Amino acid sequence: IHRWTILHYSPFKAVWDWLILLLVIYTAVFTPYSAAFLLNDQEEERTWECGYSCNPLDIVDLIVDIMFIVDIVINFRTTYVNANDEVVSHPAKIAIHYFKGWFLIDMVAAIPFDLLIYRTGSDELIGLLKTARLLRLVRVARKLDRYSEYGAAVLFLLMCTFALIAHWLACIWYAIGNVERPYMEHKIGWLDNLANQIGKSYNDTDMASGPSIKDKYVTALYFTFSSLTSVGFGNVSPNTNSEKIFSICVMLIGCE
Repeated sequence: IHRWTILHYSPFKAVWDWLILLLVIYTAVFTPYSAAFLLNDQEEERTWECGYSCNPLDIVDLIVDIMFIVDIVINFRTTYVNANDEVVSHPAKIAIHYFKGWFLIDMVAAIPFDLLIYRTGSDELIGLLKTARLLRLVRVARKLDRYSEYGAAVLFLLMCTFALIAHWLACIWYAIGNVERPYMEHKIGWLDNLANQIGKSYNDTDMASGPSIKDKYVTALYFTFSSLTSVGFGNVSPNTNSEKIFSICVMLIGCE
């Protein structure tokens, strides 16, 4: 075995895989949340003024990108088991096997879009492109198959999957209301209804007016959970056509 080749069953590889798993979970939770709730005109101006030092999440995202790139390098040097149950340690064969397998997905997920188009694209575009990191969830799902024989583990994984889907749908639900709101002549969207209910009305001349991010996220998550598990309770209801179409899709997902 070459001195720089890593055994796929070594303790280092096991610890590294768990570290990458934690980073993928972080990405699955915070990337949609950041793209939907945290990216706005004020945040974009701050980024232009002081770069990455403004937001600690940007620094964490940069570290995640670096770790994903390092993971690609490690995978090029990690042994694998072939169809004959033989451990393959030849560097060229390992590289070819990785190229034919997960390389493309890992490469797209590791591209640092925020650095490549820094100061040339909007934060909304960067946030949308960074969702490509979620492709790594495909690999995670495949690795978690080994726990399918344990009933408690399967139940826990199903609960986590359900919560993650509800989180993603909550981010989309907020994004729909936020994008539609400036173009509505009559403010009938769910965000304006929420603002009226909690006494935090919007003021178009004040970007900081309206419900807080916590109010909006908790309400969006409550709506998606109630829609996935039932038909909702009506206290958070869709009013525009886009909101109604999305609500129908959420209910169909909940029926599956």
